[in-house]
Amino acid sequence: MTTPDNEWQRIWFATRQQSWTSLTLLPIAADIDVTRAAEMLAATGCLHGERQVGVVNATGAQLEDVQQTIDSIKARNGRGEWTIVPVDPIEHNPATIAILRATSAALLLVRLGESRLAPAQKIIEMIGRDRTIGSIVLKRHRDR
Repeated sequence: MTTPDNEWQRIWFATRQQSWTSLTLLPIAADIDVTRAAEMLAATGCLHGERQVGVVNATGAQLEDVQQTIDSIKARNGRGEWTIVPVDPIEHNPATIAILRATSAALLLVRLGESRLAPAQKIIEMIGRDRTIGSIVLKRHRDR
């Protein structure tokens, strides 16, 4: 496992300013590597050591997978773990909505200069501003 750099550590501590037990990582676009972001946040949380941090990967989850995914999240939370849940963009996978509603908070992943503001605002309104704890702004494709 890669050691999280300072930026991931700052992001971890920023997310912990809010109270959550399960955190959905919601990409605005399909080309964002949400699974890597979840793994880096979980690795950072584990290094911090306050409690166990796990990932329930819900990318690609279909409607028939939703209840099993939610049960996995609840089981981890029941053991006192914090759970990070990467999902697909809502526009590509409607099952994401049910998973989002089952978690205690959401963090948006957007790409600098490429993600549009209107879809992000619509998602924030749908999730609820009180459950949206922020966003991770990633570099543009051409800046990598």
